[in-house]
Amino acid sequence: MSSTNQTTVATATFARVQEAYDLERMAATRIIFVGTGGAAAFIEDLARAGIGEHVLIDPDIVTEANLATQQTYRHDIGRQKIVCLAERIQDIHPQAVVSTYPVLLDDLDDTQFSNIINAPLKNGQPPSVVLLCGLTDNFYAQARVNRIALHFGIPSLCAQVYYEGRGAEVTFTFPGVTPACHRCILSSRYNAFLKQGYQNKVTSDGTPIFATTRLNAIKGFVTLALLHHGTSHKRWGDMLLRIGKRNLLQIRMDPDLSTILNLTTFEKVFSEADKSSILFDETIWRAQDQEGVDTGYLPCPDCDGTGDLRNAIGTFEDTREMRIVKGIE
Repeated sequence: MSSTNQTTVATATFARVQEAYDLERMAATRIIFVGTGGAAAFIEDLARAGIGEHVLIDPDIVTEANLATQQTYRHDIGRQKIVCLAERIQDIHPQAVVSTYPVLLDDLDDTQFSNIINAPLKNGQPPSVVLLCGLTDNFYAQARVNRIALHFGIPSLCAQVYYEGRGAEVTFTFPGVTPACHRCILSSRYNAFLKQGYQNKVTSDGTPIFATTRLNAIKGFVTLALLHHGTSHKRWGDMLLRIGKRNLLQIRMDPDLSTILNLTTFEKVFSEADKSSILFDETIWRAQDQEGVDTGYLPCPDCDGTGDLRNAIGTFEDTREMRIVKGIE
């Protein structure tokens, strides 16, 4: 397709969202997606928002059972998820660049990630922003996403669906804005896996597709705040500053969530609310501090608990290796 035809297609595609996003910035953005299962619709919708470069990392193939839980189709069965998704992205936005890695996250070392993150755009310019997203149900993959984001000093977003889709969570980081990294926020989960032998048995079994859709939507809003930070966009330019350090989001998608998962946060937040006006489908934004000496904790092994995530840039010898809390091995 010639550059003139590409411009015509792009203008027509994004004609109704000229004010919704900074489309020039979106075109100069690279997003790295680790996991493309339940997040497939989220990734497609970012193509609809004009994202210029998508990096897809996922070794899985589409199975018939995925049709009821993910944005997949019958003609995709037996094909690699990332190949199917890449085709849909470019069908939506032909100017987008899509790179595919049908491998496990740890099959990519830090040199390869440095190349992925720092490669110039197709126009030869550096990306305006690179965002790393951890969208798997694997604790260790999600944990490495945190370390990669810290080591290379890039913003990140992680998401997880709770048991049977009764609820979900989003965590995110932005160096220089959020004081807590993902490990600070989820330290109890790290302790459960690393010290108590916990093994995650939560899958998509029993989860309504609408729970996945609901989570993908809030991920999209947070992503827009991360990508537009520092711009003059009238809606999104200062949104990250307004969110501040509230970088743990929890979504209640069942009125009995607290009883089923022993999660009492919503009762505490809404203890003074008019109970006749709420039932479920609420999002709470929980402020998070770093885990370090200033907050009364042992320093976080990943970010060192300084409160400035930029201090962790370049500090990992190999982000594939889990750091252990000193004195608690």
